[in-house]
Amino acid sequence: MWHIIVIIWTWLSAHEWLAIWLEGIALVGIFIWDRIDSSVSHKQTLEQLEITRQQAEAARNMAQSVLNSERAWLTADLEWHSHNKSGRIVFTDTSIPPDRITSTTSGAFALRLTNDGRTPAWVEHIAAGMEISGKPKQLEGLVTECVEPLGAGQQRIVQLNLTCPGKLSAEERELLSIHITVRYRDIFENKTMELEFSVDSTTDRIRRFEKVSLDFIPRITS
Repeated sequence: MWHIIVIIWTWLSAHEWLAIWLEGIALVGIFIWDRIDSSVSHKQTLEQLEITRQQAEAARNMAQSVLNSERAWLTADLEWHSHNKSGRIVFTDTSIPPDRITSTTSGAFALRLTNDGRTPAWVEHIAAGMEISGKPKQLEGLVTECVEPLGAGQQRIVQLNLTCPGKLSAEERELLSIHITVRYRDIFENKTMELEFSVDSTTDRIRRFEKVSLDFIPRITS
């Protein structure tokens, strides 16, 4: 046995170049195998990451679905105030000496809020403004009336007494524009409704504008 080992060692010493060449081939083979193995591992890692991402997305969608099914959803209608059925729109002229007259238009409305969700809602802010269509938009004034929390299925009526400069022209069929912002919260998050309406004083009809928030369910009143 020892004799065979000596012979092999002597042969390799005499053919060192061949040993180096074989070692180089072995190293290249090891490198190629390592790259192949790394590529497979990388692909498997990417696949696992994609599976994890999909699972996280599904969990997020499920959580959002549960939130949407359990949270509060406020809807709003704008109506005429019940105590102001005659002379719903009032025009006022004010004389300012020596010869100046200013005109204003006023209206009494009722904002009906309904909680169509399954958890309570707390209204924290209501602001409203009114102007004659085509005229400069008026700043919204804060409604100071306290609104009690709305449980599931409950309604609250908020009176809006709005005034704007100018007088409607019956000949030109001018309309009133009303814009309202309602901010509320539930047990999950804060929400904002931005509502826009038009009022035809000749027919007493209240209509919504096309641009409204998703929280708003329109209803035409007459």
